Amino acid sequence: MKDKIDLYKQESSTAFNSIPTDEITKFVNLIIKAYIKQNKVFACGNGGNVASVQNLVLDLNMHPFVSEDKSSRNVERNKFHAISLCDSGAAITGITNDLGFEFIFSEQLKFQASRGDILFALSGSGNSKNIIEALKVAKKIGMLCVVMTRGIDTKADEYADLVLRITSPPSEFPGQTGGNNNNFHYEDCVSKISHIAVGLLKEYVSNES
Repeated sequence: MKDKIDLYKQESSTAFNSIPTDEITKFVNLIIKAYIKQNKVFACGNGGNVASVQNLVLDLNMHPFVSEDKSSRNVERNKFHAISLCDSGAAITGITNDLGFEFIFSEQLKFQASRGDILFALSGSGNSKNIIEALKVAKKIGMLCVVMTRGIDTKADEYADLVLRITSPPSEFPGQTGGNNNNFHYEDCVSKISHIAVGLLKEYVSNES
């Protein structure tokens, strides 16, 4: 078991290091610019990625703007905020019932998003139908589209302004088979990149004040 744990640690590190630092820097800069311009950040994903979406949205909305001991608001908030497209069971089931599951995110963007907003779309394969539809609508609105994936030459690439891609070798850790190969490490990387963005936004906000 110790060898398997060491294998996981090694693979996870390799997966994260396969994402170019320059691309992560571009993502962080997009988040900071969205804060400056008071744009919105929308995020969406399926399955386990929903937890990552919720974590990112909560952190972006709260963490950069509170004191270090979390006892008070540290700075005055502007209109920048993050929105999860995965949270409303009513919206998701209603859209699924009326239009189809592939439109659960895109339909929400149509009445909430504006030009200059960001869409952060999570898809391990890069080919999830509801993610592709969301990207299509986002581009029509004039949003900036960021995709995080472990897929190569995906449908999402066509619509993305920035792709955060894991390109590490296939994982040998148990529990990942077929199309889900490297999925554990992919989800780890989503969390790491989210925390980098939130931490550096907090630093920017603190320095600004």
